[in-house]
Amino acid sequence: MPQPDEITLHVSTPAGPFHGAFPKTTKVSAVIAAIVEAKGLDAGEDLRLMNGDEQLAPERPLVSFHFGSEATLSLLATGSGV
Repeated sequence: MPQPDEITLHVSTPAGPFHGAFPKTTKVSAVIAAIVEAKGLDAGEDLRLMNGDEQLAPERPLVSFHFGSEATLSLLATGSGV
């Protein structure tokens, strides 16, 4: 169960689902980096964290999106191979 200052993310990635809890003040770019490391993705790939059709700005903290205690997102590769 997440702490009040955390958010649990359920993220679909090119390497399968990722589930993890992050402090709400974590920047989107740090979330992407954590998922890349956990799933063994290519750190050089251009990856974007998406909430439906909305790209989450990498410099913004999670709390700025007002998700509540959980969110379901997608990590999409946008490189030339896609």
